[in-house]
Amino acid sequence: MPKKWIRTREWQRQPHAKEPIASLWWFGFPDRQVIISAYVEQASRGRALPDDFKAKLVEWLDELKQLQNKKEWGQPRTYRYWTIPAFALARSLKPATLMKRLRELESIARQKFSDRVPSSRKKRAPLSEKEIQEIKARYLSGVDAKELAADYRIPASQVGHICRDEKEIRRSEREARENQQAPAVTEEDPFRSEI
Repeated sequence: MPKKWIRTREWQRQPHAKEPIASLWWFGFPDRQVIISAYVEQASRGRALPDDFKAKLVEWLDELKQLQNKKEWGQPRTYRYWTIPAFALARSLKPATLMKRLRELESIARQKFSDRVPSSRKKRAPLSEKEIQEIKARYLSGVDAKELAADYRIPASQVGHICRDEKEIRRSEREARENQQAPAVTEEDPFRSEI
């Protein structure tokens, strides 16, 4: 029996994402210090921050954005990005707090650089009736739900919800094709030998 692979505490505290964190799209800008300064000013209202908070924040963001070599964890020639929870656990931070900080930084970046926000990070307007009909027609023609979700920038679960009836139609057509292709089953057992 194969050995069951379990994510250990050590694995949870190392980089394992193949893509960088999408919410840090703004960190590559040369004027990123504007965003960081605005966030530090916002975060310091009503509470005292550590003296080196801004330096630590820049260090964390830089490390989150960079590709990490997993040689330290016994996997040379393997490179991965940090996920937010894994990075927080490795640095003894609260994951929810770090995620909140990154959300707030991204919202400030959206306000300051609204013309530079990538289309994948923009909020999508609700689907129009025309788009819903197009999704249903394409789904019925055999296009995959994940592909439709990527094309319309919506979750695949929403495509499935929109195309409930079309899914039933596709299922019944598939079953009909399978029944036509399958040979007729006789009541006699073909493996039974005559004695």
